[in-house]
Amino acid sequence: MKTGLKSKFSKNNKGYSLVELIVVIAIIAVLGVGATWSIILVFSANAKTCANDIVGAISECKIETMSKGQGSVKLKIYRDGAGGTIYSELLFKDASGDWSFKNGTPETGYAGEREKVGASRCSVGTSDGADDIPTSRDTAWEIYFNRSTGSFADGTGVTSGGATTQALLDNGIWVMGGSKNYYIKLEKLTGKTTKELQ
Repeated sequence: MKTGLKSKFSKNNKGYSLVELIVVIAIIAVLGVGATWSIILVFSANAKTCANDIVGAISECKIETMSKGQGSVKLKIYRDGAGGTIYSELLFKDASGDWSFKNGTPETGYAGEREKVGASRCSVGTSDGADDIPTSRDTAWEIYFNRSTGSFADGTGVTSGGATTQALLDNGIWVMGGSKNYYIKLEKLTGKTTKELQ
């Protein structure tokens, strides 16, 4: 009789262990899916914020260029090193022809008054799936507007101090992160910037 009870208890004990193992595996699977989904949502939110901030920086550049009494203005967009944060800088040409930040700090050798426009986890490029944004402010994308027309300055005719990086005018800007993919179109003639979710 003792042998029978022991045998029955052992079977039940093994049965509970199997059920417990299945429950643990199920919980791990649910947590794994939840964590993956959370990461995708965070990356997607980063891409949306980055796209919005780039559009905002371009709009600010246009407003400053068109403002009465304002000289030449340029916008620089770049990644701070490989895999680094994405920044924008708004610069103004003074009477002597030198570029400086709005607070008067000279551009030369100084990365000041830069605005973070994208996290390191965002891919930003000139084609779908590319991450070819310059990784140095010395080779940054540059955007200029023609003060008299409000169009993007492309180097032809009178410009407001320089030419917009041609790849941006040809291909626009693609911002990707998580499950989101945004396309920013720069309309050369009107100077309009639009953002579309792809």
